[in-house]
Amino acid sequence: MIRVINLLLVAAVIGLSVGLYDIKYRAEGADRQAGRLAAQIAAEQEAIRVLRAEWSYLNQPERLQELAARYTALKPLTARQIGEFEDVPMPHMADDYYVPSGRQPLGGYAEAGPESGRSIQ
Repeated sequence: MIRVINLLLVAAVIGLSVGLYDIKYRAEGADRQAGRLAAQIAAEQEAIRVLRAEWSYLNQPERLQELAARYTALKPLTARQIGEFEDVPMPHMADDYYVPSGRQPLGGYAEAGPESGRSIQ
């Protein structure tokens, strides 16, 4: 009886040792992969910083103005290109905003108040 228990315990120790060995190497592999991913992330972040610096350099207004002057025949915009003063529509001078003609009735429920003598029914 004791020999059977001893054999089972030895088999359990061997099985647990093999399982522990497998888990250890899987964990080391996952750690190596995490390190590779962290290095890739750092490289991508550095590339993003470089691209942002290059973008800000390429979009400097002075540089763009110089390139536009060198490669295009564009001229500065003048006010006459937008329109004339006569093109702006003027409101009618008879509007209440310009010539108030006294108090106008509001109509509807707003007209029926205690001072008007009318009641709402």
